[in-house]
Order: sequence, then C-alpha cells, then structure tokens
Amino acid sequence: MECFEHSGSNSVGVCKACGKAVCRTCVVDAGVAIACSDRCAKEAADVHEMNQRGKKLYGIGTDRKNLPSGVVMWLLFGALFSGYGIYASLRSREPEWFLLLFSAVSFFIAWLAYHRAKDVGIQC
Repeated sequence: MECFEHSGSNSVGVCKACGKAVCRTCVVDAGVAIACSDRCAKEAADVHEMNQRGKKLYGIGTDRKNLPSGVVMWLLFGALFSGYGIYASLRSREPEWFLLLFSAVSFFIAWLAYHRAKDVGIQC
C-alpha cells in the first residue's frame, strides 16, 4: 500500500482517525495509535479515551463484577417497602397489602433487571 500524501512511498500503517495510509515521513505517533496529522492524532487520542471509558463502564478487562445501579435501586425499594410494610402490619395488626405487594413487585423487577443486565453484559 502506498502513502496517501507521497505516491511511490510504502506505507507503514493506517491513520487511526481517518484511515489514510501513511509513510515514515508523514506518520505522527499519538501514543496509542499512529496518525497522519496532529489533528488526527488528537482525534485518535479521543477515540482511545472513549474506548477506555467504555471498557470501564461495561466492566471489560476486569475480574471484578459490579452490580448494576438499576438493580441496586430496585433492591433498595423492595427492602424499604417490605420493611415499612411489615412494621405497619405489626403495628395495626392487619396486613398492609399495598406495601407488601409493592415490595414483592420491586424485588421481581430487581431480579428481571439483574438477568437482563447479565444477558446484555452491562455492569453500570
């Protein structure tokens, strides 16, 4: 493959940002990739940063598994409403069906959210 700017010169790689072939004369080392210009080097560094943040968000490349925040939220709702439902039921000596039912629904939604996140691979 020939360099995009210098016809006849063999390329040493492809710009990470724009995809143009670059020769030894044109190449700019972006640290994480090669680029054809300073503007493309900045773009390549930004793309690399987005990839790194995406890996952290989705838990790629780590053994530590995070519990998704949606699951935590629904578990907290379930615990809050079940605790208050049991307390109110003991205090009034009649079951507080709304609170107890809402807590059961919250735990069910937490279970669904956990399995959905596990199937999709989201850990945020």
